[in-house]
Amino acid sequence: MREDELFSVIVADDEEELREAVCGLIDWEGIGFRLLGSAGNGLDALQMVEQLQPDLLLTDIHMPFISGTSLARQVRELQPLIQIAFLSGYDDFEYARAAIDCDVIAYLLKPISMEELTKALRDIHEKLEAKFSDFAGGGDGAGALRLAAASLLLDGCAGEQSEERLRESLAELGLVATAPYELTVLAARLPGGLPPGQRAAQIADRVLKKYFGSCSFVSGERILSLLVSEVGFSRLGTALDELLYMLRRLLGSAPAIGVSRKFDRFTRCHSACREAVDAQRFSSGEGVHKIGEMIQDRAGDREREDSAEELEKLLQSGSRPALEKYLGELFGRAGGGQIGLLRVLVTAQNLLEGALPPGQAALLLRRCGLDKPLDEGLGPEELQRRTADLCLAGQSLLSESRRDGVSLLCERTMKIIEQEYMDEGLSLGSVSERLHVSPNYLSANMKKHAGDTFINLLIKRRMEAARGLLGAGNMKIAELARRCGYADQHYFSYCFKKYYGVSPAKMRRENGGESRE
Repeated sequence: MREDELFSVIVADDEEELREAVCGLIDWEGIGFRLLGSAGNGLDALQMVEQLQPDLLLTDIHMPFISGTSLARQVRELQPLIQIAFLSGYDDFEYARAAIDCDVIAYLLKPISMEELTKALRDIHEKLEAKFSDFAGGGDGAGALRLAAASLLLDGCAGEQSEERLRESLAELGLVATAPYELTVLAARLPGGLPPGQRAAQIADRVLKKYFGSCSFVSGERILSLLVSEVGFSRLGTALDELLYMLRRLLGSAPAIGVSRKFDRFTRCHSACREAVDAQRFSSGEGVHKIGEMIQDRAGDREREDSAEELEKLLQSGSRPALEKYLGELFGRAGGGQIGLLRVLVTAQNLLEGALPPGQAALLLRRCGLDKPLDEGLGPEELQRRTADLCLAGQSLLSESRRDGVSLLCERTMKIIEQEYMDEGLSLGSVSERLHVSPNYLSANMKKHAGDTFINLLIKRRMEAARGLLGAGNMKIAELARRCGYADQHYFSYCFKKYYGVSPAKMRRENGGESRE
């Protein structure tokens, strides 16, 4: 079996002898698994899951610091698609019910021989293969809908039909679209290229249709997906996490996914598709990249609409020389007339207000002297200069936003850790909810941009605080633990010793302090 066909697994059990036997005596590769590592308690297991993202967690249900059921809930939050198997000596109804509540793939009772465990793991492997084979299966008979969606997204033909007619046609083809509805477009590109045929699109649809009306198809090197929802896109983050996981698992790599702004008319599918493609194309690395909120409709003839689209493109992703050249062309078309120049200004203002964070566009206008009604004495040359300043400064801000958006997210996360590390309830889940991103997305980006997982960064800050408090006086260890976000003194001491190599009491003695348990 090839390496990329193996399912990855982490083993967690506080019985060291059993844990070592399971890790050392099972022929993992022979039954289709790759052993990533093992943990002796729930805390270490959670850290490993966040760091390594296995396909399967085999865990005891009764564990120090974090119980198996609590671990399962936190793991599900972090990685919704991970499969969990409980290995436990507890066979009463309450534990069995807890396993059902955690939606585990297997519930295995101790004592268990290696032969019995091997057989159980083979069964688990078959279930995993069936799950992924189902996702990667054959055609789904959605050819007509894909053709219609491709026409909407790629050809821009929707403008020739009424919104009502488009909705009715798509509803007939199976895309649920009972008004009112919201729409968005996704564009996904795998770094290693797409497989032949529609397999990638089928995988995307199998995932996305669990949450929304969806139609996906392959266009060149990208998967394009049209999503329709009658209740909004509050679960979009969860759906995209699942999509990233499935594509990585089934196709070998995770894509960069561009997401358009939400919109409410099928006639806008073509422009939304361009947004999604731009968001994906100008992003760095895998993951989800959103353009932002939908820019409001702009009135005008076809020439003005084309001008606005080109200006938007250059503001979002173009070079400074290209923008300067195009502004010169726009100013030339305006002919120095006040009305023509104002039209360029208003277009740029609308675009920047739609693309920049709230309040940033207003600040930019103020800096460029364009925040108040224009004085009649402001001549064409000055108006032209200020409009150019606005566009160039806006382009710079948008460039920084694309480059630093994730960095800013990480900075906000680090600030929360710094200010609230003493809160026992602080967790990856609670922080991701506050920042309106999924736990998996936040975790992945913290690893990429902050150099470590959220859990490890939180522990690091707590340990630094603990060391400082140890040297500041003779505070009891239990009180010191509480001040560092640990209700359980033993849990705190374990984390401290794991981090520094010595217990807090021993470190205090070594530094000449009085040991106070």
